[in-house]
Amino acid sequence: MRKFESQVQIKKYEVLREVSRLAMEGKLEEKYHEIPNKIVPGPEATTRCCIYKERAIIAERVKLAMGGNKDNENVIEVIDCACDECPIDRFVVTEACRGCLAHRCMDVCPVDAISIIGHKAYIDSSKCIECGRCSQVCPYNAIADVMRPCRKACPVGAISIDENKKAVIDNEKCIQCGACVYQCPFGAIMDKSYIVDVINLIKEAKNNKDIRVYAIIAQLYQVNLHMRRLSRL
Repeated sequence: MRKFESQVQIKKYEVLREVSRLAMEGKLEEKYHEIPNKIVPGPEATTRCCIYKERAIIAERVKLAMGGNKDNENVIEVIDCACDECPIDRFVVTEACRGCLAHRCMDVCPVDAISIIGHKAYIDSSKCIECGRCSQVCPYNAIADVMRPCRKACPVGAISIDENKKAVIDNEKCIQCGACVYQCPFGAIMDKSYIVDVINLIKEAKNNKDIRVYAIIAQLYQVNLHMRRLSRL
């Protein structure tokens, strides 16, 4: 029976496990920087170009596991060094394009972003407004919609792409539903964890009879949001 749905979840578990272990031992602040090397021992890279990038990404996951950016009130954050593999141009002409005489894609485009080059349709990304009309009218389904998974998953349009091709979350729009976290295949968008706060509270409760800690099973984002609210009290 599978315990995790993807390698992304496995890496997240491994990071949380090591952070939790060091927090329980009281050695987190002293040894958290050793976690990337333990999770990615090398010498061969398994998912990225090199072990150094893999370790850099793990280091950012460790920061999120320890509470993330305290100045960012959003429970969801983007790991910049992990966000660099997705295509930017949403609509792309594929090899299925037959260069047909009808040119319906050209006729339907409201901004004249489509031309015919070498008997194939070509989309000028600097003009394209991503309306999707060309994809809808193509009789060969030759224009593919390759919107980034995070943007496609976001129900409120809170994710955009900056000049460095990185995902950016608009905190004013974001409802912290976690859909982008679940859909990102690179694990480049993650939720902060408050597990260190919980562990510290458990340890404090052992020495203080006035403090009682109760555990319940709940969805991940509900737990994080609840801990976030508690931290403000």
